[in-house]
Amino acid sequence: MEVIERPVAAAAAGDVVYAGFWRRFLALVLDQLLLGTVFYAMLFGLATIAALTGAFDALEGMDPDAPPAWLVVAYLGFSLLYLAAVGLYFSLMESSRHQATLGKLALGIKVVDEEGRRLGFGRALGRWAATALSYLTLYIGFVMAAFTRRKRALHDLVAGTLVVDRWAYTGQPERQRRELGGCLLAAVLALAGLVLVAVLGIVAAIAIPAYQDYVQRARISVVTAETATLRGVIADFQAREGRCPVNGEGGIREPGAPGVLHATRITVGEFDEGGCGFELELGGTGSRRLDGGLMWWELQPASGNWICSSDLPDSTLPLECRG
Repeated sequence: MEVIERPVAAAAAGDVVYAGFWRRFLALVLDQLLLGTVFYAMLFGLATIAALTGAFDALEGMDPDAPPAWLVVAYLGFSLLYLAAVGLYFSLMESSRHQATLGKLALGIKVVDEEGRRLGFGRALGRWAATALSYLTLYIGFVMAAFTRRKRALHDLVAGTLVVDRWAYTGQPERQRRELGGCLLAAVLALAGLVLVAVLGIVAAIAIPAYQDYVQRARISVVTAETATLRGVIADFQAREGRCPVNGEGGIREPGAPGVLHATRITVGEFDEGGCGFELELGGTGSRRLDGGLMWWELQPASGNWICSSDLPDSTLPLECRG
């Protein structure tokens, strides 16, 4: 059975210091900062895992206006999980013995019912749900705390709650503070935290695509290394026979059995322009962006060097194959 604390007689109505708008606002900023940091840290962690395991490759080449069903479900599921976590955070903290979230604790305020008593979990949950009304009124519900008689926001009026100084309704009401007190420091910390979250978001937005490109370049580099032997065979054949070989000659495999990692087909012969070399079709890379892509190596007779080109984006190619 839940025990609801009774207000202390010494804290009469005239002794109560109600939390003003700025104390409440900064407390909310701190709470949102904390929750946002946890949320984006989790999101960044999941995105990093997805990038490391190649999960993002499933999105490559797909219509951006028609995201896959699993992505929609994952996003909705994660959003609902976050919403539930936020609701539990506010409800459990405001119905605890502290009667306040971490942001409210930092600002020295707490939530009570209209008689100054600690909230039960159900009422705290209802109060949190009622904040939706303050959001739906374009935050006017929150701004009401600056003008109402007992500094009550719209959701306080709906839930029958008050936000007061932490020492209100205790045996030491004289310790209540009407000035902002630690609000300036809290504001500085909140601003610094918001900047940090923004910087982390920017870094993540840059780092994850860059890592994906790095992984794809590494796969292409493997292909380049794997074709070194084939290039040597073609160059020796042309020097010896005076013409460009084709598949099946000089120990060169058939097109459909290239024997090269990440290649499904290698066609050896002359190019339309008369040069000698081969065309390689990529496959089995685990990336929709790479699979099906084409790469060409052309031998330069005068120098004996090979020129590499491709229809793939430059970001996925080693420097020697970029257009």
